[in-house]
Amino acid sequence: SVSIEQCKSKRRCFAPAAFYKPFGEEAAGALTLSQFQALQESDKETSSLRELGLSDSEILLWKNQDSARKGSGLGAAPEATQERLDAIREKLEERRRILALPQRFAGSKQLSRREMEIEQALFQGTDRHSFLRALYHQVRASLKRKRGTDEKDPMVHLESVYQELLSKKCPEKVQSAASDPCLSPTPQGSRTEGSSLLEQEEHAEQAASPSVSATEPHQSPPRPVVIKEPVEFVPEEEILRNRLSEEELRKIPRFSSYHPGEPSRVLYLKNLGPRVRVKDLVSLFARFQREDSPLIQFRLLSGRMRDQAFITFPAQRALQLLNGYKLQGKPLVIAFGKSRKHLPEADSAIPSSSAAENAPAT
Repeated sequence: SVSIEQCKSKRRCFAPAAFYKPFGEEAAGALTLSQFQALQESDKETSSLRELGLSDSEILLWKNQDSARKGSGLGAAPEATQERLDAIREKLEERRRILALPQRFAGSKQLSRREMEIEQALFQGTDRHSFLRALYHQVRASLKRKRGTDEKDPMVHLESVYQELLSKKCPEKVQSAASDPCLSPTPQGSRTEGSSLLEQEEHAEQAASPSVSATEPHQSPPRPVVIKEPVEFVPEEEILRNRLSEEELRKIPRFSSYHPGEPSRVLYLKNLGPRVRVKDLVSLFARFQREDSPLIQFRLLSGRMRDQAFITFPAQRALQLLNGYKLQGKPLVIAFGKSRKHLPEADSAIPSSSAAENAPAT
């Protein structure tokens, strides 16, 4: 339903530029309401003439044309004044004709200069796409109503198909822990919208604390996710050759007061590199997995606790061997985990992993 004339007019879809002069200078000082309203009306007329492309001298002549015709004494010849007025009139008509042509945003909401200033002040430096959609795409509602009557239109069912795809869950593969080299149970899934911030913090503390069982009645057990990549053990000779002693660790300003703490079943790892993954920790600590002992639990943290991790297993020998080892160029700082009340909160925990009974590929 687009005519050739409308297509041709798109080549002239840009309105000519206009000069804007602020209103504050004339309105400065003490004015009565009637004086301010009269000044505002005069400024509005001047602004509209200026937007139509007239210069200040032309605006002054156009607004005072009656007095210019009746004026007596010295001044321009009446014929010259009339010629200028006719030229201004033709200029105004031509500008109105150009502005009346169909433009790309012909169906948009027309804003006054003050409304545009308010809009710019409110949305300066922010994302304004939603606000602009409300201004320039008001035809979408009418198009949607038209499409709603046509059941054969695939766009009518787009929203329902989208919601249906969102509601579907990906099938999960359940595998045994004893038959896989490494299992990483993911943290509990997305929480309900009604959960409070306090509950989320408690959930983060429980994720970081070894003293809370992962199989409590009010929590569903974490889903096992298989790490399929082969993981090689780091040779013990390389660890001994590429590690720092406790004295050398204390020379680092950040760890000047380092102390391993009281022995416990949890290791607290600090100073991890940004590219360290769970499989890197498995390659170091899975050597301490015993067949008759529980699986080693790995928990790599993120958020404010990034570059840190918790590893749950009887860990005294692991600390003696791996403390100070330079993993990806950064010395690994290991301490025994504290009780839950002393543990720092974790913003979020990304997959915790378990080293299984079968040794990783070497």
